[in-house]
Amino acid sequence: MEPLHIATTRNTPMVVFLPDKATFRLVGNSIPENAGSFYAPVVTWLQQHLSDIPTPCSFVFSLPYFNSSSLKALYSVLVEIKKGIDQGKEFEVNWYVEDEDEFMIEAGETYQELLGMKINLITGDPAP
Repeated sequence: MEPLHIATTRNTPMVVFLPDKATFRLVGNSIPENAGSFYAPVVTWLQQHLSDIPTPCSFVFSLPYFNSSSLKALYSVLVEIKKGIDQGKEFEVNWYVEDEDEFMIEAGETYQELLGMKINLITGDPAP
């Protein structure tokens, strides 16, 4: 399985999945003009490789800010992760938030409720 790497830009987060480390990281601001097209390769990659992703696997989301179009696109990414969980994969989802960032805390809680999956809300920055 090939790793996935999308470099960060001023408007988009870094996306990295390293199969040999069983970690998936999405880190940075997400304010692309077209979030659907930015996240489409991530969703496609997950769809194509879901059965091959080693477990346990940690999915790290550390997004200090995202726009409303990213809200829906991130939901699509989480839907694919949930499909793996439903297939018995040991996937852990860690949603990092800054202290007292009510919007990001609510976003993580809303995704958790909508998808019926556990999302760990963690205050602080993820380890490198």
